[in-house]
Amino acid sequence: MLPMRCRRVRSKHAAWRAVLLSALVMSGCAGVTLPVAQAPQSGPDSGYGKTVGKRLKETFKSLTPYDSIEISELRWVHALKGWSWLACIHFQDRGHRRTYAIFFNGNAILDARFAVQADACDATNYAPFDPDTGAIGPGAVRDQSPLY
Repeated sequence: MLPMRCRRVRSKHAAWRAVLLSALVMSGCAGVTLPVAQAPQSGPDSGYGKTVGKRLKETFKSLTPYDSIEISELRWVHALKGWSWLACIHFQDRGHRRTYAIFFNGNAILDARFAVQADACDATNYAPFDPDTGAIGPGAVRDQSPLY
């Protein structure tokens, strides 16, 4: 029978071997390429602004074009319900900037939620957006000058 000191040393060595082996195995997994669906040949449906605007108006009843609404560039992403287009929306709510993520394919909304870090909504460019008309770009928001 081995003395107690030798048994502790052996168990430490075995633990270190297990850690190194698992690190080696995990690093091998990082190089495995998983099949990825290619983005569709054509872009999203050109009327997606109306689809997104309709969903925003249904979800946020008090949202108006004067709430500084902006929409992100679209990205083809893999979400919980499969491959879809992601549009991130910035808007003002009670003095706070909120970000909402909408996942859609064609005219069908697949999922929508307040954006989480994994959506990477802060890493994209935005343009003004009018949810009433679905218009996107600098001319999308109606003139907001005061009426005299």
